[in-house]
Amino acid sequence: MSDLDADFYSGDEDGDEKISIEMHETGGEEGSGFHVFNSAVDQYHRAEVLQRTGAIDITCSLEKVVHGAMSADSDRYASLIIMQWFFQPKGSSRISEATIELLFESNDDIEVEKISFLGTYDLMPTKQDESVTKGVDATIGIQQFANLNLGGKWEKTTATTVSDAIRLSGGMRVINNRPPNRIATWTISENHSQPAGIPSSLKVAVLVSREDQEKFLCRIAFACQTDRKTAAKSLFKKIPKDDPIIFQPNPLDKGTRPNKNVAYGDEQLGSVDLDELGKVTFQTLIP
Repeated sequence: MSDLDADFYSGDEDGDEKISIEMHETGGEEGSGFHVFNSAVDQYHRAEVLQRTGAIDITCSLEKVVHGAMSADSDRYASLIIMQWFFQPKGSSRISEATIELLFESNDDIEVEKISFLGTYDLMPTKQDESVTKGVDATIGIQQFANLNLGGKWEKTTATTVSDAIRLSGGMRVINNRPPNRIATWTISENHSQPAGIPSSLKVAVLVSREDQEKFLCRIAFACQTDRKTAAKSLFKKIPKDDPIIFQPNPLDKGTRPNKNVAYGDEQLGSVDLDELGKVTFQTLIP
């Protein structure tokens, strides 16, 4: 259904390795911490979205869900979903790029209305000076002295200032070229001029709308690009995908192990500024 559903393992020109987290398993921890199940068919709003452990720990939790309406003059229902992602490398390991994809499914025309960080954003921009020197050999003939040639080398140095930054891009996508948008995706990449990995945490928000109050699903896909040393530690053994998260807008059906961070009501969610709910943290320092 989406590009991230395909497993891959390949290198790039920068020497980093691309891995699909669906096939990632770290040596020494076989069989632990990879597949997140729903505890029952009626476990709704699962708090533990995704957990991967190894050279780099990758976790995601469902921080907040609000079920309400799009607006006072709309007959569509809406759900606001906030997820908190953490990327925690160990030692010298790093993630140079990560892509998150949320695919929403239901029996009606569910649609991704808005997401946080839609478009492209630069974080922690840097500038550095670079100089390029080009030279050519030249021979100067002196007509008055037929047997004398003066050889030399002309050099030209060009100085430029290069700007770079951590880059975050968010987008909404259709499935199989058929509207409406049902995919929310974010890609975050490191500053290539000063490679220090991606931020340690990313909070994203998405607003979806529906025609009814029936249950709907969210399937999570994640892919990342790591340094070669980290990729070499991995077994790349095929593992099952995580269970989809089941959302239940009906407040009378809390299901098994209800998530306490879920709210129900008639709140009009279409006017909420999702960028105010999103957050990027590069590193948290202990004073």
